[in-house]
Amino acid sequence: MKARVIEIDLTAREVKEFSFDPRPWLGGRGLAVKLFTDRADPGCDPLAADNVLVAAVSPITGTTAPTAGRGHIVFKSPLTGAIGSSNSGGRWGKVLKSAGYDALVIKGAAPAPVYISISDRGRSLAERVVIHDAPELGGKSVPEVSDLLAGRHGQDCSVLATGPAGEKLVRFASLMNEQNRAYGRGGPGAVLGAKRVKAIVVKGSAKTGVAEPERFKDAVEQTRHIMKAQPITKRVLRDLGTAGLVHLINEMRMLPHRNFQDCIHDSDLIDKISGEAISRTILERAGGCFSCPILCQRHTRVGGKSGEGPEFETAVLMGPLLDIYDLEAITLGNYRANELGLDTMSLGGTLACAAELFERGAITPADAGGIALRFGEASLYPEIVDKIGKREGIGDLLAEGSLRLAERFEHPEAAMQVKGLEIPAYDPRGMYAQALGYMTSPTGACHLRGGYSIALAFFGGIREVPRFSVRQAAMTCKNQQDLGIIQDSLGICRFIGYATGAEHWARIYGAAIGEEVSRAELEQAAERIASLERLFNVRAGFSRKDDDLPARFKTEPISIGRRERLISEQDRERMLEDYYLIRGWDREGVPRPELLERLSMKM
Repeated sequence: MKARVIEIDLTAREVKEFSFDPRPWLGGRGLAVKLFTDRADPGCDPLAADNVLVAAVSPITGTTAPTAGRGHIVFKSPLTGAIGSSNSGGRWGKVLKSAGYDALVIKGAAPAPVYISISDRGRSLAERVVIHDAPELGGKSVPEVSDLLAGRHGQDCSVLATGPAGEKLVRFASLMNEQNRAYGRGGPGAVLGAKRVKAIVVKGSAKTGVAEPERFKDAVEQTRHIMKAQPITKRVLRDLGTAGLVHLINEMRMLPHRNFQDCIHDSDLIDKISGEAISRTILERAGGCFSCPILCQRHTRVGGKSGEGPEFETAVLMGPLLDIYDLEAITLGNYRANELGLDTMSLGGTLACAAELFERGAITPADAGGIALRFGEASLYPEIVDKIGKREGIGDLLAEGSLRLAERFEHPEAAMQVKGLEIPAYDPRGMYAQALGYMTSPTGACHLRGGYSIALAFFGGIREVPRFSVRQAAMTCKNQQDLGIIQDSLGICRFIGYATGAEHWARIYGAAIGEEVSRAELEQAAERIASLERLFNVRAGFSRKDDDLPARFKTEPISIGRRERLISEQDRERMLEDYYLIRGWDREGVPRPELLERLSMKM
């Protein structure tokens, strides 16, 4: 089994194709990380031509395996300077696979706007992969680009587009497929914007073949049966979407408020931005990504506009984090962010940082161009989103992200971020393993790259872990991170983990490639991928000091269950010591030579 890879050099305007053995890296995230780190200089400027962007899928992408349609993109992040890693559903990853390819490598930069088309039609590589000059696409929104290219290449194509935010090099610009599905975190849209690539159109009709169809079918049917028996994957996410978590996380006293200053909310206000409220007021229908039986997407309408969202993270980080509980305003801001190509998580975190700076007097009304950047100002949407996406006025400063903004106004402690990436909608003081995940995530404060430990608090029984156990945090975090790496590398959704484990996917993956694959082999691949990501960051200048949380979480407690909770410096040191030891890294967080030898890796 070999992966087919396209490599495009935009500077030389050259395209080549080669094969690569993906087995040690599985596919998806692992394959992308390997191809990226083999080519990218860790010291490069993320917005320079020598940055590299890699998109990859897995051997089971496009099959009947549930949720097996996701793609993964890896790059050096213009927001953090660390390795960037972003995952998306929709159809783009599946259609890339249907075009006959497993990975796409893009390096160099075009002198003027272009788009790339990839298809399975044409006898030669030059006919299948084409770089098109595209001055007419400059400045167009994601829907405009997507509609224009679908009209040009056929409605059965899938368009991955960067919006005006990417063209303007907003450091948290996303890449959008199906207009509303985001490769969101870390600024991949800015990377392609710097390369002057406006879109990548893929078109293909091939079905993904598997080596052992009967064994594969049996494994898939068993997995689907298990999913139907689990309430979260059978009903809860379909009925309420991801925003169904709003009440739950609030009850856990982990739902952030006013830039993580506290987790205190009026229950009546929280209900206004919940999954239940979305279903009652603005939901048109539920939807799903390719081959997904869960159907967590929310297709919504506000007034005369329709779109997707808000998801849980958007509802909270563009809502209560800013002391805003106006669902329609949040949704309209979400729509505009999708049109411009902006990560709504970093967007919300940056706006909350700005609101705190405004409250302190560090940012003045004159700095903000007359826009009210205060907490509770729902009227700021979508005007401020538009200004950020176009880098106009105060939007030009906000487009740099919360850390650079806070440093500019001499209050870096107001930026709620790790390694420059804004923190998701779970307060780390509410679960120590989740806090450790933010600290050690290779991409910065990401609940997915950092291990979705908070999910364990949803279950109870033998799967539950103590939320405030420093001793158990490291193993919990490491296990959750490795499971996430497996899921990302197989191109499946994280929600599948509510019902299934790695052993189910070892059977599916093994049947697809025609080999016996154990859970232990998948876990070893995850270790290999985690170590390679860490090595890239070490070479990019990151070290133990960067595996940290903002001072607020270490000095300002929140109340949970009649106790004051925070992450003390002593807790941080203990968790890092344990985590590095379990990972096989030295005390500075560098993978040890004996670990690399065991994983068949070179230093």
